[in-house]
Amino acid sequence: MDSGQTLFEFCLTYFEQFKQEFASYNVRTDPAMELREGEGLLCYYDLKDGHIYLSLPDLSNPVGKLQLLFIRSVLGCETNDEVLYFLRLLLPRVIAHEMAHHFRHRYGLFSNNLWQEEQIANQLATAVTKQRLSTVEREDARKFLERSIAILEAKLEVDQEGMDSYYSIWDALSVGGEIGDVALGYMELAHELFSIQPAEILDSGGQLSADISQRLEHREQVIDEINTEYASNFMRYLYYQLSWLYLDLSTRENHYVETFARKWLDVYTPMLPLLSDVDLPSEEAILAVFKAYLDVSHYSEAGAHYFYKRYRALLLTRLQSVELSLPGQAERLKKESAFLLQNWNGDEKGSDMLEYLSHIAPPALRRLFPNQIREQIQRQFPIQIHLPTDTDRRLWRHIVLQEDDQGAANTLSRLNILDKIEIYKALPAEVLLELAYNFCRVKTSSHEPVIWQGEINNDVYILISGRLEAFVTNDGQERLLGKILPGEVFGEMAFFTHEPRNATVRAVEPSECFVLKDSDLHLFSFKYPSIIMQMARILTRRLRGNSPILADEVNLRPVFFDAMQG
Repeated sequence: MDSGQTLFEFCLTYFEQFKQEFASYNVRTDPAMELREGEGLLCYYDLKDGHIYLSLPDLSNPVGKLQLLFIRSVLGCETNDEVLYFLRLLLPRVIAHEMAHHFRHRYGLFSNNLWQEEQIANQLATAVTKQRLSTVEREDARKFLERSIAILEAKLEVDQEGMDSYYSIWDALSVGGEIGDVALGYMELAHELFSIQPAEILDSGGQLSADISQRLEHREQVIDEINTEYASNFMRYLYYQLSWLYLDLSTRENHYVETFARKWLDVYTPMLPLLSDVDLPSEEAILAVFKAYLDVSHYSEAGAHYFYKRYRALLLTRLQSVELSLPGQAERLKKESAFLLQNWNGDEKGSDMLEYLSHIAPPALRRLFPNQIREQIQRQFPIQIHLPTDTDRRLWRHIVLQEDDQGAANTLSRLNILDKIEIYKALPAEVLLELAYNFCRVKTSSHEPVIWQGEINNDVYILISGRLEAFVTNDGQERLLGKILPGEVFGEMAFFTHEPRNATVRAVEPSECFVLKDSDLHLFSFKYPSIIMQMARILTRRLRGNSPILADEVNLRPVFFDAMQG
């Protein structure tokens, strides 16, 4: 906060900054919405007039000084300067939190479940404030919050209700040390794959202590009480908010504006639909996809790779369905084709082994292999009739016919990026599409950090524009490790090691990244094990090459097997 700047002016600066930042993700505030000075001690968004009211102590008058003394007493601060320091750290989050209420209200999604609305608002607030706090500031905030929570629990005669009412009960238990990181990963995966609720997962092992079981049973009652009382009891309201903030700062999970927009505002970047399964592709479909590959090769390298992968997958699916008369030949063909589908380096010209498979394929299907298929395709082949999915048709029309299709354009743009990255380029087309769909954008201004040295987070990033630098800080001295340029992946080692980040990565100029969240990558690795094998292969090669950034970022130890198990 600048010298002489009031707390409200400080908040107004962040309010304007956040409006611009959210607009860059296509999430826009109502132009009439204002940040106004309020009365009392609560900050809130008014559902009636659509404005945010921020009530802060004004130290220029006696009432404001009394308010500050009250806050000192409630939070256990020893001096006014200590209170003001933590207000400076936490008030940007308060502003973003109330702006999230505004967005939910403006988009017609604000519900009567006020506990849920608070959790949703905290996710947006965390997305724009957590990474702006250094690891030192986060630790200062955590110590302050631990003390304040303990004081409020004693005053309110409650025990861990704030922690137990957090939106992710398993994250709360993980922060408290009741469950480990590996167990946490399994729980998240089970929830995503099978929609199993947290209480069911936690109870399934039968190893929970009586105390935790009782807390789980009490959780729903606490949430009901929050919905009933909401902000009518200031002390309780403050206690819950501080407890949730403590967990937001302590968990491994990072939140991002674009994931908030997708999940809670239904604001999406238009993309092509994910590929649906084709039970038994016809020969015409295989011919059509190969013809699309030939057509697109003149316009887009990434598009050509997409259609060649589609052709390859359909052909191998067809091969796996054939019945052969020779004993064991069909089984051998299935095994060989499955192996080739999962272990291909992405080079359709130099090292594809389809020619090898063609020698053991039945004669009727050999004409569909690369060395013969061109002779089967007529110049006027009705490609759009036989392309197997709407995604294939739309992408072909966008590239070859120059058809205006924003979803196809966005998808192709992301395929272009993935196609240049060694870790991802060889993955099957359906996996690449799903990756492209799940990536979210992260925008940073000059000198803003993407990753902090010492933080615990396992998300993986791709720089798509701008320039970043990686450095380590020891005894207050920075040492530059290297630059990160567009198209480069960073942060992936933490996914395997689960260790704190050993380097800071920050923007040299305004930059934009794609990020794949740790929880999403675990889900992908379960569905598509080839992702983990490909990442492990590339990272092992980098480590053998003594990459200066990797050598300083991680402890060099065999972690790949552990990562696949966990």
